[in-house]
Amino acid sequence: MRVLVTGGAGFVGSHIVDRLLAEGDEVLVVDDMSTGEGRNLSGEVRLEELDIRAPSFGKLVSSFRPDLITHTAARASVPASMSDPSLDAEVNIVGGINVCQAALTSRCPQMIYVTTGGALYGTSEYLPCDEDHPIRPLSPYGLSKWTLELYMRMLVSGSVRLKVLRLANVYGPRQDPSGEAGVVAIFAQRMLRGERVMIFGNGEQTRDFVYVEDVARAHELAQGLSEPLTVNISSGAATTVMELFHRLAKETHYRLPPQHEGERPGDVKHVVLANSRAQRRLRWTPQTSLNDGLRETLAWLRAEV
Repeated sequence: MRVLVTGGAGFVGSHIVDRLLAEGDEVLVVDDMSTGEGRNLSGEVRLEELDIRAPSFGKLVSSFRPDLITHTAARASVPASMSDPSLDAEVNIVGGINVCQAALTSRCPQMIYVTTGGALYGTSEYLPCDEDHPIRPLSPYGLSKWTLELYMRMLVSGSVRLKVLRLANVYGPRQDPSGEAGVVAIFAQRMLRGERVMIFGNGEQTRDFVYVEDVARAHELAQGLSEPLTVNISSGAATTVMELFHRLAKETHYRLPPQHEGERPGDVKHVVLANSRAQRRLRWTPQTSLNDGLRETLAWLRAEV
């Protein structure tokens, strides 16, 4: 297959690319490299450094004639979306619409939209949140990702098989520890450096951590499905931020107490996503335990330091 991956030099996208290459697919990565890293990609990949909003994006897609477009490119930070919602909407909504139009023009038969689940459902009516839970995002980031999903259903679902993967809190190797998102990588790097770890709020907020290789495997299974799909990809288990802190501290022999700061606007307090539909439709279950995933992440960070 010929597969175009937007944002394919980034954290999640590059792991998806690795799996596509392992299956023998021809891969074109389109990434503006604002957060992507060339070192995340092997030499077998064709990389075009281009913004998905660029007018030339559609011509590039038409010339490649992909059998599948996987869309992972996004501004993926809740705090950044709160401070600059216009740019968030420009990239995540307008850029995503450009990807949809390119899929239609190139007659691409299939799209996989890799999006958020954790920022989508908002304050939960019940836990774990399944795919039918009311969608009430608390941040411009979550709103922009949901808006694009609605645009996709309107624009492409009649012509393109659309698969939507709503991800919980993804972690693992290649996650940027210097950004505002990605609590595992941020905590882990600061602990390895002996620096104070900052926790927003009391640390009792819960997150659903899913390992990035499990996400890439879910993408592979969705790719082979013949009908449209919308599923949560998650561990299905709640972990408090304080519990994560203590697990990482144990692995790194970290002794300093956390520094607590005020809660950040837009952050959801409790996130746990049901994955029973993914189990039924994709025959997918998460295979990496949190402890094993944290050790793999720490091993990668140690090699990077």
